[in-house]
Amino acid sequence: MEKRINKKIDNWITEFKDGIKEKALELGLVKDHNMTLLVQYIFDYERLVLTKEDFMKRKRVKNSVILSDRCCAKRASGEQCTRRRKDECEYCGTHQKGTPHGICETDEEQQSKPQMEKVEVWAQEIKGIIYYIDKNMNVYQPEDIMKNMNNPKVIAKYIKVDENYSIPEFNV
Repeated sequence: MEKRINKKIDNWITEFKDGIKEKALELGLVKDHNMTLLVQYIFDYERLVLTKEDFMKRKRVKNSVILSDRCCAKRASGEQCTRRRKDECEYCGTHQKGTPHGICETDEEQQSKPQMEKVEVWAQEIKGIIYYIDKNMNVYQPEDIMKNMNNPKVIAKYIKVDENYSIPEFNV
């Protein structure tokens, strides 16, 4: 592509220089020594050549905003908004009007919340009845376990003597 454009520019410049030479001859300015030097300077002037880099699209420089200056709202993807927050506000100009996808919590807020802990629970038959228990001696509400609920209700504590399980609270 650049060869065609370079050739077009080259032809135009050649026609332009020839036009200047013809006009100088027509006006009778060739007899003047200074005018001859000017026409010679115009003809000797280096031609414009375009390279591949001239046609390349410039890469956009992205400014990154430090985490403490970022808007606290969530984008539709669930990630934190990347725009800079406004002065004296937690949000950027767009999210100042509303946060339809919620807000992101800061590290301090996340640390203050109790962390969910996954506990391994198994079904154990105790005196002919199946109970859901864990290694911390907890007995869980069966409906909560079956529904796969977070934080199932602990209904009792069990005791293990050798291989025998018992639940004193249920007299079992």
